[in-house]
Amino acid sequence: MYNIEFPEKNLAIVSFTISKDEFNNDLEAAKKAIGDDDVNKIREFAISTEAGKVLAQAVKEHNLKIATEPSLVSDVNPDGSVTVTLNIVLVPEVELPAYTGLNFEREPITVTDEEIMQEVLQRISSTRLWKELPADADAKEGDQVIIDFVGEKDGVPFDGGSAQNFPLVLGSGQFIPGFEDQLLGAKAGDERTVEVTFPENYFEPSLAGAPVIFKVKIHKVEEPVKPELSDEFIAQMKLDGVKTVDELQAKAKSDLFDMRTQEFENRLAYDILNRITQGAKMDIPQAMIDSQVAQHMAQYENQVGQYGMSLADFLKASHQTMDEFKAKVYPEAEQELRAALVLEAIAAKEEIKADDEDLKKEYELLSAVYNFPAEQLKMILPEQAVAAQISQRKTLDFLKENNVKK
Repeated sequence: MYNIEFPEKNLAIVSFTISKDEFNNDLEAAKKAIGDDDVNKIREFAISTEAGKVLAQAVKEHNLKIATEPSLVSDVNPDGSVTVTLNIVLVPEVELPAYTGLNFEREPITVTDEEIMQEVLQRISSTRLWKELPADADAKEGDQVIIDFVGEKDGVPFDGGSAQNFPLVLGSGQFIPGFEDQLLGAKAGDERTVEVTFPENYFEPSLAGAPVIFKVKIHKVEEPVKPELSDEFIAQMKLDGVKTVDELQAKAKSDLFDMRTQEFENRLAYDILNRITQGAKMDIPQAMIDSQVAQHMAQYENQVGQYGMSLADFLKASHQTMDEFKAKVYPEAEQELRAALVLEAIAAKEEIKADDEDLKKEYELLSAVYNFPAEQLKMILPEQAVAAQISQRKTLDFLKENNVKK
């Protein structure tokens, strides 16, 4: 049993009371569930569990659309019962403008001969082909050697220190310092003992700063083949269905055309959505915008973290304060929310949603992309989240179909 009030727009307050006896039972169950004797943790878990049950019931019975994580307040009453209050920020209603018949036009997609040739040359220059050298040829910097190796520390092979038929380009810096230098001058069939010391900051603690030896056998020495615009070189690239210059040009033209078509279609869909969004009316709760801004900030934190920096360090280097940076993020976050709410409103009005066949195909596609079983993907990517993405795509397709001149 609970009480629900709507004191203002986009806000619901749900309150309920847990009796003393019921709460004592909840505490016992919580203690077993979390396996911890911490009184505060047990109490928090028990209250959260009851709150979750009541919230699910309220959402179902009142068709609530929750915008952010509800805040929870609990109070112990003199009789030992507990009163719990949930403050729930709701997704706002959206008043849509006309969202069909907006008469957008498709632009012709063009690819020039110069662009095709640039793409062909880029593909050729980025392809590394190798030619095996005679058995008496010395390996020099820039050559590739095919090797077996076994790494030993104190005479004992260590994990991750062995491989067979491994292709190593000398001078690439792929291995620890000193390894590649000691293979210069080697010939096919040679066996060498390479003595090196792992860097002090090596990620594996047991090897950091340790002297080791690698027993190496050289199978082949290969030199790079100079890239050239010729049928012979392109045939060696072993591209599917491409063996000549003309065929590579045709492939490059087709790929460029497809890429630009997809880019234009994506841009067209979002241009249409932005036009509709500008005319839509909604009152977005501040808590929703703050949550979206926080997500953006977390993304930026992760991005700069990949370069070994904190967001604070980045902002200091770019002469910005955190408040100034948030002020720049705020409009983008708010616009994203507006567009997402408009898409959701159109999908609801047009009854656009993902069906079982859509979900099946999407999981099969994701399974192929990530080389991961579809059934296991469902545990990582919930159907609700995947269905939402499919619905968004289908709604964008609907907008293009109904707003572009035929």
